[in-house]
Amino acid sequence: MDEHKSSKNTDPPPPIDTLNIQTLRALLKRQRELDAVLIEAISRVPASPSELDGLGVDLESYSHQTGRAQVAFAARMERELAEIEADKKLSTRRSPYKSVKDRLSQVLHINPGEVQKRLDVAHAIAPGSPVAAMDNGRELEAAHPITRAAFDNSDLSVPMSARIVSAVDRLRTPIEQVTKSLAEAEALLAELETDLVSTAQSATPKAVERSIKNWEHRINALGVQPSQRMKQDYQGAFYKGKRFGFHEWMLRLDDLQHETLLTAAAPEVNPRSANHDSSDLGELSLAADENGKPIEPPKDQRSINQKRLDGAIHAMTVGLRTGKLSINGGYQPQIVVNIDHKTLESEFNTSALFRSDAVHSGPFNPIAIRQLACNAELIPVVLGSKSQVVDAGNRNRLFSAEQRKILYARDRGCTFPGCTSGVDRCEAHHVQEYSRGGVTTLENAAMVCRHHHHLVHETGWMILMRDGVPFWSPPFEEDPSQPLTRNTYFHPEKSFILPRQKMLA
Repeated sequence: MDEHKSSKNTDPPPPIDTLNIQTLRALLKRQRELDAVLIEAISRVPASPSELDGLGVDLESYSHQTGRAQVAFAARMERELAEIEADKKLSTRRSPYKSVKDRLSQVLHINPGEVQKRLDVAHAIAPGSPVAAMDNGRELEAAHPITRAAFDNSDLSVPMSARIVSAVDRLRTPIEQVTKSLAEAEALLAELETDLVSTAQSATPKAVERSIKNWEHRINALGVQPSQRMKQDYQGAFYKGKRFGFHEWMLRLDDLQHETLLTAAAPEVNPRSANHDSSDLGELSLAADENGKPIEPPKDQRSINQKRLDGAIHAMTVGLRTGKLSINGGYQPQIVVNIDHKTLESEFNTSALFRSDAVHSGPFNPIAIRQLACNAELIPVVLGSKSQVVDAGNRNRLFSAEQRKILYARDRGCTFPGCTSGVDRCEAHHVQEYSRGGVTTLENAAMVCRHHHHLVHETGWMILMRDGVPFWSPPFEEDPSQPLTRNTYFHPEKSFILPRQKMLA
C-alpha cells in the first residue's frame, strides 16, 4: 500500500487543459503531502554543511516558485472581478468587499500590504509569464523584463520583486527629467534594474537597499527638481508605525515647506533673549528661591530634535485654536478624546483595564488625556448599561477668557524656573488637577509651556502656590531637599539683582 502511494505521488501532473477547479485543489493537496515528506526528510537525511547549503538554495528557489503561484492567483482574481464588474454579471446587491485587495486580504487572512505586493508584481510581469497582466486577452507590454526573467526563473521572492519594481518606477520620473532623450532614460533604467536584480540574486536584501540609495544619490546629484509628478511619487508625511511608545513619521518637504517647518520650530530652538538693557544692573537671574535669592535654574534637557518637534506642535496647536481652519465633520478641527470618569480620576496602572481613546489614534494614554484636560472643553456624557447616551451636558471651558487674561498678566510666561517661553507659547495648567477635584480659580492656575506641561504631568516635578505665586519643587531623586524655586525671567523685580561675579561665586 505504501509502495502504491509512493508511485502515485510520482505520477506526472495531468495536462493543464484537462484540469478544473476540483482537480487543481487535489493537486495542491498532493503537493502538501509531498511537502510533509520533504520537511521530515530535511531533518533526517545525512548531509554535510556544504551539501546543506545547496539544499537551502533549492528550498529558497522552491519558496519563490510558491510565490509565483500566489502572484498568479492574485492576478487571476483581479481579472475575474474586473470582468464581472464590466459585464455586470452580479446582481445589484453591493459586494461586501471594497476592492480585490480587500477581498484577498479577508479571504486569505493576510495583510493588505502583502496583497498589494503580489498585485504590483503581477502588474509588472511582462509577456511570456503565466501571471502576465492582460488587456482584452492580449498580454501587456513588458514593463520590467529583467525582473520578470529572474522572477519566472524563481530567483526572486515576491517581496524582493515588488521592491525592485517600486524602486525602478519611483526613479523613472527623475531619470527622465535629467536625461536628454527617452532612449537615454530607458537605457539608464535598464542599467538600474539590472543592477538591482543582480544584487538581489547574489547578495542580501540589505545590499539591495544600499544599492537603491546609491542610485538615488547618483540621480539626485544630476540636479533633479521637484516636478508635480515627483511630488506625487515622493512628497508627503509617511507614518512608519509606533516604536518604543513613540509614533514615527517621515517627512519629505519641498524648500518652502521645509522653511515653514523651520520657522515654526525656531522660537523653541532659539528662545528669545531679554527685552531689557542690563548693562547697568549686572546679570539678571532667571530663577530664584522662595526668599528671592538668585539660583541656577534647571537645565533644559531636551535635544535639538525634541525642541524642533515642540515648536512645530505648538504652531499646529495655535492653528487649531484660531478657528480659521477648514471645517471638519461640522466643527472646526479639534483634538477629540474619550475617557471614562473612573480612569480620568484614578492613578494610571498599566496592569489595570482602562478606557480612553482618541478619534484618529485609537487607544490613548490616560496620562496624556489628563494633560489635555487642562485646556480642553469637557462634555460630560452619561451612558447606560448598553452604552446608550442617557444624558449629555454642554461644553465647559475650564478657564474662561477673562481668567486667562489675568493669568497672562500675572505670570507673563512659563512659570518654570529659567524658562523663557512667553505667554503666547503657554497653556493654563491646574496645579491640583481638575480630574482630581482641582477648582478652576486663579489660585489653582499656573502658565506652563508645552514642554514643562509634559514635565509636571509625567515626572515628579510639582507646583506649589505661595501667596498666589507658582513655585516649582523638583523630584526627590533629583534634589532630596526639594527646594521651592520660581521663574524670575519675567519677574526680575522679584529677584535680588547681583553683579555677575557675585552670582558665579
